[in-house]
Amino acid sequence: MKSKMGKNNNKLIEVFNKINRSTRVNLIIISISLLLLVLFGFMNPKFISINNFLSMGHQMAITAVIAFAMTAVILAKGIDLSVGSTLAVSGIVGALAFQSGMSSFTVLLVVLLAGALVGALNGFLVTNLNISPFIATLGTMAFGHGAALSLSNASSISIQDPTISWAGSAFLGPIPFTIIITLLLLLFWWVLLNRTTTGRYVYALGGNFEAARASAVKVKLIQFLTYVATGVSAGVASILLIGRVQSAQPLGGMGLEFDVITGVIIGGTLLSGGVGTVIGTLFGVILVTIIRTGLSFFGAPQEVTYLVTGGMVLLSVLLYSSETIESIKKSKFSFKKSNNNPSTQKNIDSSVIRLNNIGKNYSGFPALTNIEMEIKTGEVVALVGENGAGKSTLVKILSGIIKPSRGDIEINGNKIVFDNAKHSREAGIGVVHQHYSLVPELTITENLFLGREVKIKGLPLLSKRIMSKKTKDLLDEFNLDIDPNIKINKLTVGQRQLIEVVKATIGNPWFMIMDEPTSSLSKSESERLYLLIEELRKRNVAILYISHKMDELYKLCNRAVVLRDGKFIGNADLPETSESAIVNMMVGRKIDNIFPYTKSEVGDVAIEVENISDGGLLKDASFNVRKGEIVVLAGLMGSGRTEILNAIFGMSKLASGTVKIDGQEIHHMSPRKMYQQCEMAYIPEDRHASGFIPTMSVAENLTIAWIQKQSKFSFIPMKEEKQNVFESIKKMNVRPPDPNKLVDYLSGGNQQKVVLGKWLLTKPKILLLDDPTRGVDVGAKAEIHELIAELKKQGVAILIVSSELTEALNVGDRIVVMHEGRSVGELEHGATEEQVMNYALGIKKETNQKEVQ
Repeated sequence: MKSKMGKNNNKLIEVFNKINRSTRVNLIIISISLLLLVLFGFMNPKFISINNFLSMGHQMAITAVIAFAMTAVILAKGIDLSVGSTLAVSGIVGALAFQSGMSSFTVLLVVLLAGALVGALNGFLVTNLNISPFIATLGTMAFGHGAALSLSNASSISIQDPTISWAGSAFLGPIPFTIIITLLLLLFWWVLLNRTTTGRYVYALGGNFEAARASAVKVKLIQFLTYVATGVSAGVASILLIGRVQSAQPLGGMGLEFDVITGVIIGGTLLSGGVGTVIGTLFGVILVTIIRTGLSFFGAPQEVTYLVTGGMVLLSVLLYSSETIESIKKSKFSFKKSNNNPSTQKNIDSSVIRLNNIGKNYSGFPALTNIEMEIKTGEVVALVGENGAGKSTLVKILSGIIKPSRGDIEINGNKIVFDNAKHSREAGIGVVHQHYSLVPELTITENLFLGREVKIKGLPLLSKRIMSKKTKDLLDEFNLDIDPNIKINKLTVGQRQLIEVVKATIGNPWFMIMDEPTSSLSKSESERLYLLIEELRKRNVAILYISHKMDELYKLCNRAVVLRDGKFIGNADLPETSESAIVNMMVGRKIDNIFPYTKSEVGDVAIEVENISDGGLLKDASFNVRKGEIVVLAGLMGSGRTEILNAIFGMSKLASGTVKIDGQEIHHMSPRKMYQQCEMAYIPEDRHASGFIPTMSVAENLTIAWIQKQSKFSFIPMKEEKQNVFESIKKMNVRPPDPNKLVDYLSGGNQQKVVLGKWLLTKPKILLLDDPTRGVDVGAKAEIHELIAELKKQGVAILIVSSELTEALNVGDRIVVMHEGRSVGELEHGATEEQVMNYALGIKKETNQKEVQ
């Protein structure tokens, strides 16, 4: 019987988890609200009387009107603590205008204008002066309360005027007009956030500010407007409050900001931005109103009310975040004694790790199925497969981040369970993740010793001297001439990747996993890493190496484990197995040429840059790109290649030099201008940092740039958008082909396809690509270059940054080589790797002549 009940409960939980997040949130809030109404009504029947409901309705309306706008602010990764004082000061300003003899309608406009001005002040402080939203609005809150008290002489000001009072006191039949206004504003905000470009941009900049900016969205303007909207909404709420109490009160909004923000958070909007709905906010405000009214009804002191509502905020975070719930589940086991024994698992001369029938499901769908694998000390084994084949999932299982749904892991014949990442480290496993696990604001030393700090003997104080010395020794071992005390955010992408590798070697692990460790490294940095891997192999360390660069695999590894669609395909002896055979095992089809060269008719000059500099890494670059031509920017990391693309697209400002598009010099460049006026598209180097918006779906990411030109009066053409998304997913071969799936849950190659597909939808005339195939598998590389070749045939001018010389030499019509921020050479198609490297390393000095092959 118990077993049957347990199965039924599991089915209910599974069904609940399949419901989309916003619906789950709403169901939770509605259920809690109904339970509280029943509970309070049972305790005192007067609580569910008409008069009490009307009173709650009025209070709910005043809070909800501001909370809808606050939802937009938080979605855009902001916060506004000044809404209570804005309500008070706008009401007092309106009351003074009324006393001066202004007409009723003018007074109403003055109230709204006063709120808008406060909102605009907040927006200016946040967007133009780059002051933290919390600090900026905290200051405005104090200023607003002071102004309200000063202007009113700390006394309420009576407003006996039926026109001004009407909105807050009138009824439509039995329904207070405040409720009607609330529902109308709910509809307005729902349409704005879900059917207009403005709403889409609000979600976008909250999900990834830099990606929204790189998608030509006016991010600062959108964020500024959200603050103006909260100010106007506070003015509306002030009018409703005046109508209810027939006066403007200097302390009328005291503490209101807490109720507003609480309602928004309980309604499911994440403080991190990008996720939430106004419908959830309405239900959240209703719940807060019920709690506050109920506790007040039964005489609970104010501090109890704050404790309860504060507890509700924390509870909502737990209920709505699957990650938090998962961490709680894991924490149950963290107090148990681990079945790992570091002393017997680490530093063993001959050890072996074996995976038996490993499988992993997500929401009922298999990500891994029956994986069998064995690795011994001293081996360097490649793990290969297309993006989405399950490699990253397998890495997460081995590093203790997630648990398998079935199967087990053995080390030296003993079954072992990794409850968390710490247990995996204690078992002697080190991981170099594909995406950085470094804290940008901490120094190299602080990052390397995070969680393993060294203390002064006998004292609870950290020994910075010892940690810095150990860090310096580690960096010297890597031949890295970097200051141990420099912050991570000051390092180049390649330097960060090397620090990630250094971090993984701390503790002398016997088994290391390297997930795309050279994806961000220059050739010289990669060679340095290869030497380290050889040294680790000599020390009898086992290495599982993941890379999409086939030359690396043949250089470093003895054999390869091949995955496809989450399944084990087989082992391959690399010296005995050809590259094409490995690729066929990975993708299930034959790929003749990953980097095809396509001839096309070359047209007029589309881009011309002359002596451009950004005042930083980019010193002086000059070249041009013609229509129907691919020009590749080659050079070492830090040579200024990425900075050129950023300067052309307006992501950074030019310090000197000129950029001409179709012969016209471009002034005051911005991403929006380059897209709107020059029909230019830009695929950035780091797709996670500025390529896609993780909190948005595949469909929303694909059309974020397209809707800017296709929307009429800011309304998104939903039918046309849906058709374009369907065609784009098919054309780009995005897997899985689900338009509603969050891009953050796709594999790296499919994420890159979405980033590229976003701009291809706009049919650009100029395409800037910064390492477009970085970190993607051979199949995806071939698909991406087929698309690029097709665009070239159509006459698109294409400028590519490539850190993979094979790619640069094969696809480029011309190669412009950068050295220390300067363009130092230009080579025609057919150039050799040696010629490119001579320029890149500064061996061959700058020349004005092209080398023709």
